[in-house]
Amino acid sequence: MNILKWDSEIAERIRLRLGWSHYAMYWVSFIKGIALTCLVLWLMC
Repeated sequence: MNILKWDSEIAERIRLRLGWSHYAMYWVSFIKGIALTCLVLWLMC
C-alpha cells in the first residue's frame, strides 16, 4: 500500500471516530501548523 493512501485512510478513520467534518479537520491542521511554526521560531531565537 502506498504511504499517501495509508495516511489518508488513517486520517479519515480518526475524523469519523471524532465525528468531525472535513472543515473542522482543516482548521485543526491549520492551527497545529501555526503552533508548530511558532515553537520552531521560538527555539531558534
